[in-house]
Amino acid sequence: MIPLLISAAATAAALLAYGLQPRPPARAPAVVPIEDGKTIDFSSGRPVIKDDPANKATLDAALKEMDEASKGVTFPATAPQKK
Repeated sequence: MIPLLISAAATAAALLAYGLQPRPPARAPAVVPIEDGKTIDFSSGRPVIKDDPANKATLDAALKEMDEASKGVTFPATAPQKK
């Protein structure tokens, strides 16, 4: 019984010590404008806007691939919902 009480007291003390630790203030997220033809690279942990010819070529190739893949896709019209 005594070891159980000691264990419970140690756990409570550890939780209290953890809860009383100072926390850093929350940072506001970076505001990054979205611009056509440019990409935002988050790989460094920060938003970096990229606008170079290689990036533009990659975007154009991806857009062409998506257009080709979806050119035959259609969705049937749905009847209006009655209230």
